[in-house]
Amino acid sequence: MSAEMTPPAARAPRAPVANLGAVLRFGSRYAFPLAVLVLVVIGLVGFPAFRTATNVRNILESSSVLLLVALGQTLVVLSRGADLSVGSMVGLSGAVFAYLYTNGTSQLLAILGALALGLAIGALVNGLLITKAKISFLIVTLGTFSILASQANVVLDGNAVVVDSTLLTDVANNQVLGIPAIFAVAFVVYLALILVTRCTGYGRALYAVGSNPVAARLSGVAVDRVLIITFGLCSLLSALAGILTVGQLGSSQTTAGVGLELQSIAAVLVGGTRFSGGYGSMTKTLIGVLFLGVLNNLLLIVGLSSFWQQTFAGLVLIVAVGVDRTRED
Repeated sequence: MSAEMTPPAARAPRAPVANLGAVLRFGSRYAFPLAVLVLVVIGLVGFPAFRTATNVRNILESSSVLLLVALGQTLVVLSRGADLSVGSMVGLSGAVFAYLYTNGTSQLLAILGALALGLAIGALVNGLLITKAKISFLIVTLGTFSILASQANVVLDGNAVVVDSTLLTDVANNQVLGIPAIFAVAFVVYLALILVTRCTGYGRALYAVGSNPVAARLSGVAVDRVLIITFGLCSLLSALAGILTVGQLGSSQTTAGVGLELQSIAAVLVGGTRFSGGYGSMTKTLIGVLFLGVLNNLLLIVGLSSFWQQTFAGLVLIVAVGVDRTRED
């Protein structure tokens, strides 16, 4: 039978169509890692100020707090959730640290107190309300977002409080092997969470819950316990970020952490972790944070007002969600 007489159903699939599909899948999977490289190349070629070692340190330092918050957010997103209270927790933990320290508590105990508060609110408030009261994570964390923000104002009486903490100042201003110490702290947390998610029973259970919570429960996974731990760790990391923010600013401010909810979710999704849960990694989030850090840095170098950064963060979030819907395992 000649080629002209071959029935349509028997003809081989068109290679160009298959190749186009492969290209689109590759593009959706690696869009933002490639975008980071593109931004870096643009900065290196077009802006001499971008090429300086000081500017690189500025990018790392400015990305440190977001990295800590986004790593905790990654755990929650992997479990099919999101924590909208992370920004308020940053503000409240800094306020609690400032209150304790300026009222005679030692630096170490003040830090431990603020961290304990973050862990307790994440696990015993967010976690228990979501798992035991069966309230949506959006409602719970939106509620705690408002409560924590108001309590930060109560603790600080609505005013910024200057904090002279030598420990936090050293972490905020010193360097380790040429790298900002605050970024080194965030990077150590990043490495620890890689081990936790890849090498522990909790990590395996987290991915199982995110992939299919019903199947995970039927398989014997303690789903509620996993979620409580997850929200606890997320708030704990936000509390750590809040304490380090005090060191960066030299004071505790009621506006500290504002907007980190949007930025952290954007960083997680930009990196490639899926909002549907069960797929993603800490490394993907690190890439997402660096993308936002380099983007914001370039915007400042070209002279665009910092007020526009939230606009671009929102646009990046929308694009990231759109790309996420085209990804395939």
